[in-house]
Amino acid sequence: MNSLAIVLPLAHLSMCAYRFLQKKKSTAPHNYDVFLSFRGGDTRTGFTDFLYNSLVAAGVHVFRDDDALPVGKQIGPEILGAIRSCRIAIPIISEQYAQSKWCLRELTEIMDCHRHHGKSVFPIFYKVDVVDVGRQRGNFEEALCKHEMQFSTKEVLEWREALTSVARIKGWISETVANGHEGELVNMVVAKVSSELKTTWIERLPMFPILMSNDYAKSVHRCLLEKKRRESKWQVFLAFRGPDTRFGFAAYLYISLVTAGIRVFNDNDTYLIGKDVAHEIRNAIDHCEVSIPIISENYASSPWCLNELAQMVESKRIKGQEILPIFYKVSTSHVRNLSHFFGECMLRHKKLVDTNTYERWEQALREVGSSKGWATEKIANGHEGLLVKRVVKEVSRLLNNPRTRDPPIPIPKHISRM
Repeated sequence: MNSLAIVLPLAHLSMCAYRFLQKKKSTAPHNYDVFLSFRGGDTRTGFTDFLYNSLVAAGVHVFRDDDALPVGKQIGPEILGAIRSCRIAIPIISEQYAQSKWCLRELTEIMDCHRHHGKSVFPIFYKVDVVDVGRQRGNFEEALCKHEMQFSTKEVLEWREALTSVARIKGWISETVANGHEGELVNMVVAKVSSELKTTWIERLPMFPILMSNDYAKSVHRCLLEKKRRESKWQVFLAFRGPDTRFGFAAYLYISLVTAGIRVFNDNDTYLIGKDVAHEIRNAIDHCEVSIPIISENYASSPWCLNELAQMVESKRIKGQEILPIFYKVSTSHVRNLSHFFGECMLRHKKLVDTNTYERWEQALREVGSSKGWATEKIANGHEGLLVKRVVKEVSRLLNNPRTRDPPIPIPKHISRM
């Protein structure tokens, strides 16, 4: 009887909500799922056309300026309106992108919506260097210098800021995806967009807006989201200098940890597409349970690596997180004493960064160099497979400590447990 008393009102609410939403949908403005920003001369009939048609075939409503605008409409306001109303913006940054004032105005609006309204931005760096985009070098600097002679200093500065901002967001680099095979890149973009446009089953209910006005329903939804967030939390942060170990030792260790059921932060994870990479790395270090820095010969040459190491040390000091350093073909004394190549790197950094940053990096290297860890050359005559097994075993031991269990989903007193 109690169940029937609950189901009938919910069914009635569902029908009312469905009619309300259908009426609202019929009067709503024509919005898009995805806005494509691109330089026509570079990609219109090639990559962009392939991506557009693949997205449409997947059921995605895409804005593309050559066929989405009604005849007679002004291109400027109409495009800006499409950017504001879309759910995802995909700027395809190509070699001549910055030569177009319209592309730069689109990008400025896209990044403004991203910054102030949280709009998803999935950039594609098409046959360009991300660093050139972020620092406006090469063709990008040349184009902007020409714009400075025709447009206001304020507007050109906004364009520069937009290029710098989009370069900070994790996206796809066409030359590094499947060895430059564009078909595979398109498949990855379509998969990510389709995943982003999906919502949880409860959010797809026609009556969802009305359900959320009920305190109990709201608390259930909040618990489901919180459980999902906890389940996706990274357990291990693996830090390494890419050129030294990315395709060798670090890759083997990452695969072995994941195979053991351990959740490891991966900067190539599709989850990161559209995210500020620096922010996500800081967040991963801050919330993981174990950090594993792989200190290799060129580790200290990277400001990124040193920043990560400093944050690991701070998280250990403040939250008691574990640091398990691996000294990959380097001497612990060289790290601890900042000698040899580590000393040379730090001397170069000292001339380029402020005193606080330098001291933070220096302290992190000295502290980690004095910590107990694994030295690759001293384990089984340098056999890396055995070292990986030992690391996985130790990480598993640390993670098996009892942790707080998920709280049960709240159930009102008037509803009995089945």
